[in-house]
Amino acid sequence: MAAILRAGPFASSSYSFLNEQDPLIVGNFADVSVYPVNCANYTSSSAWPWRYNDVLNKTLTTHTGCESTPGGDSPTESSATSNSGSVKTATGNFSASNSASSNRGTTIVTGLSFAYQATQSFKIKITYNGLASASAGQTIDSSSNILFFDSSGSTIDGFPSLSGSVTRTLPASTVPVFFNASLSVGIVIEFPDDICIPNTGSASASSSLSVEFL
Repeated sequence: MAAILRAGPFASSSYSFLNEQDPLIVGNFADVSVYPVNCANYTSSSAWPWRYNDVLNKTLTTHTGCESTPGGDSPTESSATSNSGSVKTATGNFSASNSASSNRGTTIVTGLSFAYQATQSFKIKITYNGLASASAGQTIDSSSNILFFDSSGSTIDGFPSLSGSVTRTLPASTVPVFFNASLSVGIVIEFPDDICIPNTGSASASSSLSVEFL
């Protein structure tokens, strides 16, 4: 294979030579449009360290009480979504983990992503662990779910826990190739019998991802 023109230090689907910048978060999902570019699975370079995007998307829904309506009291709730992301340096295998809770609904999406160039294909192993739980006496709504998905296009689901690993072969490429993996954990609990008193229970979600070079 011919020598590779080194792209980066960051790249997008439109440009292969971008200056360093924070990842851009799209909507409520662990997705980015700008990735740090790496040399295959070589993680020991001090001149061009191996980097990746670590992204968290979190939505918390809170039961706040009730309001009077012509049809009787109706439960009230509020929702807040936050997105955060940073570029981190890996000296070998790397991982991310997050957790959160609320008294109505909790969704967290943990994401890891990067770009690479390589003269030969190489393999990585992605391990995922997600858990959704409710405090005693709470009823979990059927809309709750846990999903793992990555650049392969496949989706793995389960509830109330999801654990496992997948191995991916990343092909050789002279231009930057983008890879991302995400684990979404969402849990919603039903309103209490007395909808006018904010729920004292909790809906908790935790998720972790790790990437191992094989």
